Amino acid sequence: MLLIVMIVLLFVFILLGMDIAWSIGLAALSYIGLTFIFAPRPVNPVLLVQQMTAGVDSFTLLSIPMFIFAGELMARSSIVQRLIDMAAAMMGHKPGGLGNVAVIANLALAGTSGSATADAAAVGTALIPEMKRRGYTTQYAAGIISASACMAPIIPPSILLILLGAIANISVGDLFLAGIVPGFLMCAALLMMNRYMAIRLNLERSPKASPAERRRMLLRGLPPLGAPLLVIITKVFGIATPTEAAGMVVLYALLLGSLVYRELSPRVIFHAAVAATLTSGAIMMTVATSQVFGSLVIMAGAGPVISQAMLAISNDPIVLLLIVNIVLLVLGTSMDPLPVMLILSPILFPLMTGLGVDPVHLGLVMVFNLVLGGVTPPVGLNLFVMSRVARIPVMQVFRGGLPFYSILFAVLLLVTYVPQLSLFIPHYLTTNH
Repeated sequence: MLLIVMIVLLFVFILLGMDIAWSIGLAALSYIGLTFIFAPRPVNPVLLVQQMTAGVDSFTLLSIPMFIFAGELMARSSIVQRLIDMAAAMMGHKPGGLGNVAVIANLALAGTSGSATADAAAVGTALIPEMKRRGYTTQYAAGIISASACMAPIIPPSILLILLGAIANISVGDLFLAGIVPGFLMCAALLMMNRYMAIRLNLERSPKASPAERRRMLLRGLPPLGAPLLVIITKVFGIATPTEAAGMVVLYALLLGSLVYRELSPRVIFHAAVAATLTSGAIMMTVATSQVFGSLVIMAGAGPVISQAMLAISNDPIVLLLIVNIVLLVLGTSMDPLPVMLILSPILFPLMTGLGVDPVHLGLVMVFNLVLGGVTPPVGLNLFVMSRVARIPVMQVFRGGLPFYSILFAVLLLVTYVPQLSLFIPHYLTTNH
């Protein structure tokens, strides 16, 4: 009963507009207080402090502020525009025109930010005005950009994969490698859907760039792609942990922006550091409070109850994976991914890995589901970001992106039931080292 009260309070606080970290923390604190009144054995309030401290006491989590700082440094230079120009030169003349550019630019940017909302805002701000001038509806432009931004949490370096690795005690490097093939599958699926929609709607193509122009734009856009390659190479050759790789990416971003592009002054670097600190603080506060919430859920006995309920339906991993997908998609529409991962990971990983599901595969499926929840009403964060950028209602963004969200759901099912797509690279590297 008290567990239900805590969950209801969480949703009430969120609906009231309270920050997610405070919503989770106050709901957990209310539960602890109520145990002194209604429970035979009250929860010691010291648990609150202990679990919050334990929740952020992780070497792996150190990589998050560094990746965020690198992303802020790149966002304050001309990198986004360079990537868009490169994508336009390579793909703008094909059917789908600037829709192709939106997809490719998000793919390239995914390897530098690790955040879907950051990519959606950056690409949307730069590209939507030009798409409107070329005859695209604002609804279509916002829809394809919001869908393309979903690649960011799948392709390394992904903040959500780092968090899940720390929560579920899974190799972050293996999660990074597992996201490569699904990420490119998402890109290919979005390009195919955009081509189909472009032919159907007779959308304008961009003029074909000359070979010299394409080479020039390619050279301008390639340097930023060194950041994700650095992360992947260090993992493949065992040079560094993801946290150490994050430090290398920060150094790379500093050198690229300061010495190559000459766009990062000490003042700009300082403001990027402040922004990264504020963002990291918000994330870590959510991690800390979610750790308390998840511990209380487990203490209340929710784990065995949920496991028994799922096993009562079926003990076939195929059926249970479908149930997991449905539950995560529903929760992802109304909750931030982080608390969902912190609450459900201690329940789902022992259950599913006990039935033979690979933990790396399950982790990628979990993040994929929660990312798609971000483009699904009623509380899809990506939709709200694109709504503000494009200055249209949230439901218009959703309707514009519906064909692209649908193809991403198809990719999710493919990744869920063909685990080799996500496990091939990490297993191959493990076998050959």
